[in-house]
Amino acid sequence: MRELEGEFEKAGINVRFVVIGTTDDAQTFCAQFGDASRCLADPSKATYKAMGLENYNLLKLFSDPDLRSRRQENRAAGFRQNWGATNLANVAQLPGAAVFDAQAKLRWLHRGKHPGDLPPMREMLAQARKGLGR
Repeated sequence: MRELEGEFEKAGINVRFVVIGTTDDAQTFCAQFGDASRCLADPSKATYKAMGLENYNLLKLFSDPDLRSRRQENRAAGFRQNWGATNLANVAQLPGAAVFDAQAKLRWLHRGKHPGDLPPMREMLAQARKGLGR
């Protein structure tokens, strides 16, 4: 996100992150990345349910080839899973990304197939511009 933040702002696109947990949990987590003001708490996972995001089969956590590939990409970029801060009750929640217009109408939705399955930020920016007519 950081590398394209200016492009999202120039296009007038507001980015928000939905985080499982209380407001304090979300603020604490997102503050680590300098994004506390963009994080929205969802302790009941209502947003995830409304978008049809499913849980991942944890038995595939170490055998899913797509997830293993994504994990290697992340390690190469310097990112690691912080297992000490990971709530195992939430680890199975699959990620998603969405574009909503100013009237809260859903314009685009990506449902992750594994825990690391989010589209590249350039694709999200392109989808946001397209969905918002920018």
